Amino acid sequence: MGLPARRVVRPTLAVVALLALGGWAGALLGATALACTNLATISLSSPRGRPGATIALTGSSFQVSRNPALPTVAVVVRWRGDDGPVLGEMVPDRTGTVSATFTVPDERPGVYVIVASQRRAVPDPDPARPPRMLDEFGTPARASFEVVGPNGPLPRAPVADVSVGDGEPSSITLVALTVVFGAIALAIFAGGFAAFVYQARRRNLSVPRSWTQ
Repeated sequence: MGLPARRVVRPTLAVVALLALGGWAGALLGATALACTNLATISLSSPRGRPGATIALTGSSFQVSRNPALPTVAVVVRWRGDDGPVLGEMVPDRTGTVSATFTVPDERPGVYVIVASQRRAVPDPDPARPPRMLDEFGTPARASFEVVGPNGPLPRAPVADVSVGDGEPSSITLVALTVVFGAIALAIFAGGFAAFVYQARRRNLSVPRSWTQ
């Protein structure tokens, strides 16, 4: 009596698609997590103050040149936006950290944006045109600041109000989205694998074995 014939179980197209989608989602999760660690951020010693007050600013994760031929681009801090008045300028240290102080401008009470940009000059292919100014990866970083009047309330303790990028979500929001996408990716992968195992077992039970004599 011979041995039972071997049966080859082939996954269906739907199962293959589910497994591929799970792998793609996992790769996307890794890329998103990596991007979250490279966003420049700034924080202020106080989220509000009166004109003339001195505010300390600290920042991290700014780009640092690893090429001796290319100097590290300075971080320029501006008031009111990307092209507003300059509050300060500093070069990040080897860890990408910056720190400075600035004086609150004489402005009307209200909320203003502070932008810390790091722009590198890139030569244009046409020599007749001026170089293009491109933001370094992960920049600019932004923080909001409230100017209060003479009788306006001031905070009892320093509380930073930090935002990142040009209208982009903050790092906390990105981390939360990363967790959500990771959970979805794992659920898809697990569902596809379970469907494949179930289908394989079902085929093994439904197909009779053939014997040779």
